[in-house]
Amino acid sequence: MGVAWRQYWQKSSKDALLSAAESLGVCLDELIARFESIDLKRQLSPRMFSRLANLMEKMERQNVSGVMDAIQSWITDPPETWYSDGVTIESVGSHEWEALLLDEIRTTRVQGSSPLECNPLFFRDLTFFHRALRDALRLIKTVDRGMFGEISEHVTVVKLFQGRGMEGLSSPKAFGSVWINIPDENHALEWFLEHVVHECSHLNLNILMALDPLMDNPHEYYQAPIRPDPRPLFQVLHGTYVLSRNFRVHSKLHRAYPELNLAPKLDLFRNQLRAGLDVVCRQMKPTPSGELLLQSLIREYNDNMQISV
Repeated sequence: MGVAWRQYWQKSSKDALLSAAESLGVCLDELIARFESIDLKRQLSPRMFSRLANLMEKMERQNVSGVMDAIQSWITDPPETWYSDGVTIESVGSHEWEALLLDEIRTTRVQGSSPLECNPLFFRDLTFFHRALRDALRLIKTVDRGMFGEISEHVTVVKLFQGRGMEGLSSPKAFGSVWINIPDENHALEWFLEHVVHECSHLNLNILMALDPLMDNPHEYYQAPIRPDPRPLFQVLHGTYVLSRNFRVHSKLHRAYPELNLAPKLDLFRNQLRAGLDVVCRQMKPTPSGELLLQSLIREYNDNMQISV
Protein backbone atom coordinates (compact mmCIF):
# COMPACT_ATOMS: atom_id res chain seq x y z
CA MET A 1 0.00 0.00 0.00
CA GLY A 2 2.94 2.32 0.61
CA VAL A 3 3.91 2.20 -3.07
CA ALA A 4 0.33 2.97 -4.14
CA TRP A 5 0.33 5.97 -1.80
CA ARG A 6 3.61 7.27 -3.21
CA GLN A 7 2.22 6.82 -6.73
CA TYR A 8 -0.76 8.91 -5.66
CA TRP A 9 1.60 11.61 -4.33
CA GLN A 10 3.70 11.44 -7.52
CA LYS A 11 0.69 11.97 -9.79
CA SER A 12 -0.74 14.73 -7.59
CA SER A 13 2.61 16.53 -7.55
CA LYS A 14 3.05 16.31 -11.33
CA ASP A 15 -0.52 17.52 -11.92
CA ALA A 16 0.00 20.48 -9.57
CA LEU A 17 3.28 21.45 -11.22
CA LEU A 18 1.82 21.18 -14.73
CA SER A 19 -1.07 23.41 -13.69
CA ALA A 20 1.29 25.92 -12.08
CA ALA A 21 3.58 25.94 -15.13
CA GLU A 22 0.64 26.68 -17.41
CA SER A 23 -0.67 29.47 -15.18
CA LEU A 24 2.76 31.09 -14.75
CA GLY A 25 3.85 30.57 -18.35
CA VAL A 26 7.09 28.88 -17.30
CA CYS A 27 8.75 25.60 -18.18
CA LEU A 28 9.09 23.13 -15.33
CA ASP A 29 10.03 20.11 -17.43
CA GLU A 30 13.29 19.53 -15.56
CA LEU A 31 11.54 19.43 -12.18
CA ILE A 32 8.72 17.26 -13.50
CA ALA A 33 11.30 14.86 -14.95
CA ARG A 34 12.60 14.28 -11.44
CA PHE A 35 9.22 12.82 -10.55
CA GLU A 36 9.40 10.42 -13.46
CA SER A 37 12.63 8.88 -12.15
CA ILE A 38 11.72 8.76 -8.43
CA ASP A 39 12.16 5.37 -6.72
CA LEU A 40 8.69 4.65 -5.37
CA LYS A 41 9.92 1.61 -3.47
CA ARG A 42 11.73 3.90 -1.04
CA GLN A 43 10.18 5.97 1.74
CA LEU A 44 9.83 9.64 0.96
CA SER A 45 10.78 12.44 3.32
CA PRO A 46 7.82 14.21 4.99
CA ARG A 47 9.28 17.33 3.40
CA MET A 48 8.08 16.10 -0.01
CA PHE A 49 4.46 15.83 1.14
CA SER A 50 4.76 19.23 2.79
CA ARG A 51 6.09 20.70 -0.46
CA LEU A 52 2.98 19.50 -2.29
CA ALA A 53 0.59 20.72 0.43
CA ASN A 54 2.27 24.14 0.46
CA LEU A 55 2.13 24.46 -3.33
CA MET A 56 -1.53 23.47 -3.51
CA GLU A 57 -2.48 25.87 -0.72
CA LYS A 58 -0.78 28.77 -2.51
CA MET A 59 -2.47 27.80 -5.78
CA GLU A 60 -5.91 27.66 -4.13
CA ARG A 61 -5.34 31.16 -2.72
CA GLN A 62 -4.08 32.39 -6.10
CA ASN A 63 -0.95 33.61 -4.36
CA VAL A 64 1.33 33.94 -7.39
CA SER A 65 4.49 34.85 -5.52
CA GLY A 66 3.78 32.09 -3.00
CA VAL A 67 3.41 29.57 -5.83
CA MET A 68 6.74 30.66 -7.31
CA ASP A 69 8.47 30.41 -3.93
CA ALA A 70 6.99 26.95 -3.35
CA ILE A 71 8.26 25.74 -6.72
CA GLN A 72 11.71 27.21 -6.09
CA SER A 73 11.96 25.46 -2.72
CA TRP A 74 11.20 22.18 -4.48
CA ILE A 75 13.80 22.86 -7.16
CA THR A 76 16.38 23.54 -4.44
CA ASP A 77 15.91 20.04 -2.97
CA PRO A 78 18.40 17.68 -4.67
CA PRO A 79 16.58 14.45 -5.65
CA GLU A 80 18.83 12.36 -3.40
CA THR A 81 17.37 14.22 -0.39
CA TRP A 82 13.80 13.30 -1.29
CA TYR A 83 14.03 10.03 0.63
CA SER A 84 14.07 9.00 4.29
CA ASP A 85 15.46 5.75 5.65
CA GLY A 86 14.63 4.46 9.13
CA VAL A 87 12.97 6.35 11.98
CA THR A 88 14.56 9.41 13.56
CA ILE A 89 13.44 11.47 16.56
CA GLU A 90 13.80 15.24 16.87
CA SER A 91 12.16 18.43 18.12
CA VAL A 92 9.44 20.19 16.20
CA GLY A 93 10.58 23.31 14.41
CA SER A 94 13.83 21.74 13.23
CA HIS A 95 13.08 22.27 9.51
CA GLU A 96 11.46 25.00 7.46
CA TRP A 97 9.00 22.55 5.82
CA GLU A 98 7.21 22.19 9.17
CA ALA A 99 6.03 25.82 9.13
CA LEU A 100 2.79 25.14 7.25
CA LEU A 101 1.60 22.49 9.68
CA LEU A 102 2.85 24.33 12.76
CA ASP A 103 0.89 27.44 11.75
CA GLU A 104 -2.22 25.33 11.25
CA ILE A 105 -1.85 23.67 14.65
CA ARG A 106 -1.18 26.88 16.52
CA THR A 107 -4.20 28.67 15.03
CA THR A 108 -6.59 25.78 15.77
CA ARG A 109 -9.11 26.56 18.47
CA VAL A 110 -10.79 23.69 20.29
CA GLN A 111 -14.22 24.66 21.61
CA GLY A 112 -13.95 25.79 25.21
CA SER A 113 -10.15 25.55 25.26
CA SER A 114 -7.14 27.73 24.68
CA PRO A 115 -5.24 27.53 21.37
CA LEU A 116 -3.21 24.36 20.92
CA GLU A 117 0.41 24.57 22.01
CA CYS A 118 3.13 22.88 20.00
CA ASN A 119 6.46 24.25 21.20
CA PRO A 120 10.03 23.19 20.35
CA LEU A 121 12.40 21.62 22.87
CA PHE A 122 15.47 23.81 22.21
CA PHE A 123 18.61 22.21 23.72
CA ARG A 124 16.91 19.30 25.48
CA ASP A 125 18.87 16.06 25.14
CA LEU A 126 16.64 13.48 23.40
CA THR A 127 18.91 10.45 23.94
CA PHE A 128 16.64 8.96 26.62
CA PHE A 129 13.56 9.32 24.44
CA HIS A 130 15.35 7.83 21.46
CA ARG A 131 16.10 4.73 23.56
CA ALA A 132 12.50 4.57 24.80
CA LEU A 133 11.20 4.81 21.23
CA ARG A 134 13.63 2.11 20.09
CA ASP A 135 12.46 -0.16 22.95
CA ALA A 136 8.81 0.49 22.08
CA LEU A 137 9.38 -0.44 18.44
CA ARG A 138 11.25 -3.59 19.47
CA LEU A 139 8.35 -4.70 21.69
CA ILE A 140 5.80 -4.00 18.97
CA LYS A 141 7.87 -6.04 16.54
CA THR A 142 7.95 -9.04 18.88
CA VAL A 143 4.16 -9.22 19.28
CA ASP A 144 2.73 -7.75 16.07
CA ARG A 145 4.92 -7.85 12.98
CA GLY A 146 2.08 -6.47 10.88
CA MET A 147 1.92 -3.30 12.96
CA PHE A 148 5.70 -3.02 13.04
CA GLY A 149 5.81 -3.37 9.27
CA GLU A 150 3.23 -0.63 8.92
CA ILE A 151 5.25 1.69 11.16
CA SER A 152 8.40 0.91 9.17
CA GLU A 153 6.51 1.64 5.94
CA HIS A 154 4.86 4.89 7.00
CA VAL A 155 6.84 6.59 9.79
CA THR A 156 10.20 8.23 9.15
CA VAL A 157 10.42 10.84 11.91
CA VAL A 158 8.93 11.28 15.38
CA LYS A 159 8.61 14.99 16.12
CA LEU A 160 8.56 15.70 19.86
CA PHE A 161 6.97 18.87 21.21
CA GLN A 162 5.90 20.33 24.52
CA GLY A 163 2.64 22.12 25.18
CA ARG A 164 -1.01 21.75 26.15
CA GLY A 165 -4.14 20.76 24.29
CA MET A 166 -3.08 17.59 22.46
CA GLU A 167 -1.08 14.43 22.98
CA GLY A 168 -0.14 13.80 19.36
CA LEU A 169 -1.09 14.28 15.75
CA SER A 170 -0.30 13.27 12.19
CA SER A 171 -1.28 14.71 8.84
CA PRO A 172 -1.11 13.79 5.14
CA LYS A 173 0.36 17.27 4.72
CA ALA A 174 3.61 15.99 6.25
CA PHE A 175 3.13 12.27 5.72
CA GLY A 176 5.77 10.18 7.44
CA SER A 177 6.07 12.41 10.47
CA VAL A 178 4.18 11.76 13.70
CA TRP A 179 4.03 14.52 16.28
CA ILE A 180 4.01 13.43 19.92
CA ASN A 181 3.94 15.49 23.12
CA ILE A 182 7.10 14.73 25.07
CA PRO A 183 6.33 12.19 27.79
CA ASP A 184 7.28 12.01 31.42
CA GLU A 185 10.48 9.96 31.60
CA ASN A 186 8.88 7.51 34.03
CA HIS A 187 6.22 6.59 31.47
CA ALA A 188 8.03 7.11 28.17
CA LEU A 189 7.87 3.49 27.04
CA GLU A 190 4.12 3.16 27.57
CA TRP A 191 3.59 6.56 25.95
CA PHE A 192 5.42 5.61 22.78
CA LEU A 193 3.74 2.18 22.64
CA GLU A 194 0.38 3.91 22.52
CA HIS A 195 1.05 6.99 20.46
CA VAL A 196 3.27 5.60 17.72
CA VAL A 197 0.63 2.93 17.01
CA HIS A 198 -2.11 5.56 17.26
CA GLU A 199 -0.57 8.06 14.84
CA CYS A 200 0.69 5.44 12.40
CA SER A 201 -2.84 4.04 12.25
CA HIS A 202 -4.15 7.51 11.35
CA LEU A 203 -1.63 7.62 8.50
CA ASN A 204 -2.68 4.19 7.27
CA LEU A 205 -6.37 5.13 7.27
CA ASN A 206 -5.55 8.40 5.49
CA ILE A 207 -4.10 6.31 2.66
CA LEU A 208 -7.18 4.09 2.54
CA MET A 209 -9.50 7.11 2.44
CA ALA A 210 -7.43 8.80 -0.27
CA LEU A 211 -7.82 5.72 -2.47
CA ASP A 212 -11.50 5.10 -1.56
CA PRO A 213 -13.90 7.31 0.46
CA LEU A 214 -15.05 4.25 2.50
CA MET A 215 -18.42 5.89 3.26
CA ASP A 216 -21.12 8.01 1.64
CA ASN A 217 -21.94 10.10 4.72
CA PRO A 218 -18.57 11.29 6.09
CA HIS A 219 -19.81 14.67 7.35
CA GLU A 220 -22.75 13.56 9.48
CA TYR A 221 -22.05 14.24 13.17
CA TYR A 222 -22.07 11.52 15.83
CA GLN A 223 -20.52 10.89 19.23
CA ALA A 224 -16.79 10.14 18.94
CA PRO A 225 -15.20 7.30 20.95
CA ILE A 226 -12.27 9.39 22.23
CA ARG A 227 -13.38 13.03 22.07
CA PRO A 228 -16.10 14.34 24.41
CA ASP A 229 -17.98 16.17 21.64
CA PRO A 230 -19.71 14.91 18.46
CA ARG A 231 -17.46 14.71 15.39
CA PRO A 232 -17.95 14.11 11.64
CA LEU A 233 -18.38 10.41 10.96
CA PHE A 234 -15.08 10.12 9.10
CA GLN A 235 -13.37 11.32 12.29
CA VAL A 236 -15.40 8.83 14.34
CA LEU A 237 -14.11 6.13 11.99
CA HIS A 238 -10.55 7.40 12.47
CA GLY A 239 -10.93 7.20 16.24
CA THR A 240 -12.42 3.71 16.05
CA TYR A 241 -9.73 2.52 13.67
CA VAL A 242 -6.81 3.68 15.81
CA LEU A 243 -8.45 2.24 18.93
CA SER A 244 -8.76 -1.10 17.14
CA ARG A 245 -5.03 -1.08 16.41
CA ASN A 246 -4.08 -0.12 19.94
CA PHE A 247 -6.48 -2.68 21.41
CA ARG A 248 -4.88 -5.36 19.23
CA VAL A 249 -1.29 -4.42 19.99
CA HIS A 250 -1.85 -3.86 23.70
CA SER A 251 -3.74 -7.15 24.02
CA LYS A 252 -0.72 -8.97 22.65
CA LEU A 253 1.72 -6.93 24.73
CA HIS A 254 -0.30 -7.56 27.89
CA ARG A 255 -0.22 -11.31 27.32
CA ALA A 256 3.50 -11.41 26.40
CA TYR A 257 4.78 -8.82 28.91
CA PRO A 258 2.45 -8.61 31.94
CA GLU A 259 5.19 -6.74 33.81
CA LEU A 260 4.41 -3.69 31.66
CA ASN A 261 1.17 -3.26 33.63
CA LEU A 262 -0.88 -2.35 30.57
CA ALA A 263 -4.19 -3.68 31.94
CA PRO A 264 -5.70 -0.23 32.77
CA LYS A 265 -4.86 1.13 29.33
CA LEU A 266 -6.16 -2.04 27.70
CA ASP A 267 -9.47 -1.72 29.56
CA LEU A 268 -9.80 1.87 28.36
CA PHE A 269 -9.12 0.91 24.73
CA ARG A 270 -11.62 -1.95 24.95
CA ASN A 271 -14.44 0.27 26.25
CA GLN A 272 -13.73 3.14 23.84
CA LEU A 273 -13.48 0.76 20.90
CA ARG A 274 -16.81 -0.87 21.78
CA ALA A 275 -18.43 2.60 21.77
CA GLY A 276 -16.82 3.56 18.46
CA LEU A 277 -17.82 0.32 16.75
CA ASP A 278 -21.39 0.79 17.92
CA VAL A 279 -21.56 4.18 16.19
CA VAL A 280 -19.87 3.31 12.90
CA CYS A 281 -21.69 -0.01 12.49
CA ARG A 282 -25.09 1.68 13.03
CA GLN A 283 -24.52 4.98 11.24
CA MET A 284 -21.89 4.53 8.52
CA LYS A 285 -23.12 4.10 4.93
CA PRO A 286 -20.10 2.20 3.64
CA THR A 287 -18.75 1.75 0.16
CA PRO A 288 -17.84 -1.87 -0.69
CA SER A 289 -14.31 -1.21 0.58
CA GLY A 290 -15.73 0.47 3.67
CA GLU A 291 -17.87 -2.59 4.39
CA LEU A 292 -14.78 -4.80 4.19
CA LEU A 293 -13.02 -2.48 6.63
CA LEU A 294 -15.94 -2.56 9.08
CA GLN A 295 -16.07 -6.34 9.01
CA SER A 296 -12.31 -6.52 9.63
CA LEU A 297 -12.66 -4.21 12.65
CA ILE A 298 -15.42 -6.39 14.09
CA ARG A 299 -13.38 -9.56 13.56
CA GLU A 300 -10.31 -8.01 15.16
CA TYR A 301 -12.35 -6.85 18.15
CA ASN A 302 -13.77 -10.32 18.70
CA ASP A 303 -10.40 -12.01 18.20
CA ASN A 304 -8.59 -9.72 20.59
CA MET A 305 -11.30 -9.97 23.22
CA GLN A 306 -10.15 -13.58 23.58
CA ILE A 307 -6.56 -12.41 24.14
CA SER A 308 -7.24 -9.48 26.47
CA VAL A 309 -9.42 -11.22 29.05
